[in-house]
Amino acid sequence: MFRIFRRFNRSLNNDVVRADLHSTLLDLKPENPFDLKMEALKKLIDWTKWPVTVGGETKDYYSSRTIRTKFLLQFLDRNEDLGTYFFGAISDLMKRGKATRLLYITGLTDHNGFFSEIADRMILRILPQTFTEKDLAEICRYLFDSPEDIVWIEQYAINVLEPFIQTAKKFNVSFDFLKDDLEDALIILGSHISSLGVTRQIRRHLDYADLSDLSFIKLSMAINRRDTPDQILKELTQCRINILNVRNKLEEVGVSVQLIYTIEKIESYLNRTEYLLHLRFNSVDSTLLAKFLSKLIADEQEHQGVKNFIQQNIHLLTKKIVERAGNKGDHYIAYNAQGRRQLFVAACWAGVLTAFTAVIKYWIGEAHFPYFFEGFFFFFNYSVSFLLMQYWHMALSSKQPAYTASALSRKFEDFKKTRELSSIISEVRLISYSQFLAFLGNFLWVVPITYLLDLIYRFSFGDSIVSEKEAYLILDKHSIFTSLTLLYAALTGVLLWLSSVISGWTENWVIYRNIPSLITQNSLISGILGKEKSRALAESLPGTISGIAGCLSISFFLAAPVIIGKIFGLPLDIRHVTLATGTVTLALSSLTPGLDQWYLYLEMLVSLTVIGILNFGVSFYCAIRMAATAREVHSKYLRIIFKFSLLRRAKKSNIVQETEQLL
Repeated sequence: MFRIFRRFNRSLNNDVVRADLHSTLLDLKPENPFDLKMEALKKLIDWTKWPVTVGGETKDYYSSRTIRTKFLLQFLDRNEDLGTYFFGAISDLMKRGKATRLLYITGLTDHNGFFSEIADRMILRILPQTFTEKDLAEICRYLFDSPEDIVWIEQYAINVLEPFIQTAKKFNVSFDFLKDDLEDALIILGSHISSLGVTRQIRRHLDYADLSDLSFIKLSMAINRRDTPDQILKELTQCRINILNVRNKLEEVGVSVQLIYTIEKIESYLNRTEYLLHLRFNSVDSTLLAKFLSKLIADEQEHQGVKNFIQQNIHLLTKKIVERAGNKGDHYIAYNAQGRRQLFVAACWAGVLTAFTAVIKYWIGEAHFPYFFEGFFFFFNYSVSFLLMQYWHMALSSKQPAYTASALSRKFEDFKKTRELSSIISEVRLISYSQFLAFLGNFLWVVPITYLLDLIYRFSFGDSIVSEKEAYLILDKHSIFTSLTLLYAALTGVLLWLSSVISGWTENWVIYRNIPSLITQNSLISGILGKEKSRALAESLPGTISGIAGCLSISFFLAAPVIIGKIFGLPLDIRHVTLATGTVTLALSSLTPGLDQWYLYLEMLVSLTVIGILNFGVSFYCAIRMAATAREVHSKYLRIIFKFSLLRRAKKSNIVQETEQLL
């Protein structure tokens, strides 16, 4: 080992190395400002990351860093003045109270709100890092800011921690204050756990006789009394059981982002408490210390991420939204011959209603109202149409995919247990076929009914609803070859998916707020309707309100882009396949029929087919991706699902083989 260091020492330009280290270590003089000393420590850490070449062989990153760190310790040991400056700065950081926040808050959070935490993380990513003289947590964040730091400290720093501690003792650096800071950190963690555990949103899901019986309070009291580790761990285990019970009850009732955030926060505090207990009451060796330090740095780097934080905290909420939407999705899937007949009939009636909606939509656009009123009338027209479809149980093809894909959520849960994709692929095929039936039913009736309405108008007023000039403009706007129809159709698919998300979220909100129970317990409502009717109202309320929310949201989404585009001069529009079919039919109906127009009919047929595919495909993909995320299934499996769903005959063995390759 010593020969390696001698060879390493000779491979360096000693004068340059000594001058570089010397100038950096001089910045650690006691009289220098704190910021300057922290910058010097950062330079020293960065210096250890430089690659090392020994005997013509360049060492890997982690080996180079270990060699340089050992070389630095030897350099400090031989140069006592510089070693005094370096370990003097370390000693200042180890004074009483400076490590408390490092131990209890690094990688965790002090915020009580989900959105305040997001704001804080975003600020940390935008603004430069800062540190205060009395806060070792911020200094740790400043000095160790790369993922490689975690790996090196956990797996390689074991070889340098013991020499570092021994060299530090030679320069009279004391680590005794860390024990007192450990005690303080445990007390603070206990108080945080008790304050979060007694919040109403946690207590409402727990059974307890008295507030003092809650394990969260008992844990804090045990830490403050300095009970034995076994007694503290007993209460900590009970806290974990209570949190697990809360999570299990959330599977039955609604959830909120704030509640999930609180649960995640309590769990992180419990994990940190267990770590600190282990450090406090057990002998600490280099291996344990290295793992703990790497855990702190890993938690802190993860703590600064915004995307992961949002994904972790909205996971369960996403799951409930998907499940709520999936309950409605089952109605749009035809599992047998009777279901296919019912779906086709429902789609035909939806086509009839959409024909009237398309005609009224055209008249609203031709009236040239002020933008606000034009948007409002568009919204009102769509809302009436969609609400009537819901009330009469009709099936609009483009509204199906987002709901039906959400029904796959349960299949993804089964996949996590069996690792078998065949049932999911079969479900996707059923959904696609059901979607085709709905589109066919819509198309077969929206076209003749729209023609019939135009004929009635022409017979009554002597002219078509759409002029010939306007007809060509409409056809041009709906062609995939002469307009942005592809983009508009994809945008419409996203909006259709968003409406299902809003519908699921609304139902979750109604159940989470316990509104059905409030209705059944309300004496005024029971007195007016009677107990049976009030109970029936309470049972149907979540589904009814969520359905209304879905209809109103998609109505708004279909009306808003056009108006926003007009206000800001942007080329925004929507292409809803059934509405587009009605509008195109109006345009073609006003033209003089003839064989010379065949290309227009073919072009519109192709365009409407592509619009339907994009409406279905985009909304279906968004929904199935959300369903997979909600069940924590990696998106890489979606490729297999889509691949074998398109194949008419797919062998189960081939599906299993490709699935196993991804495991």
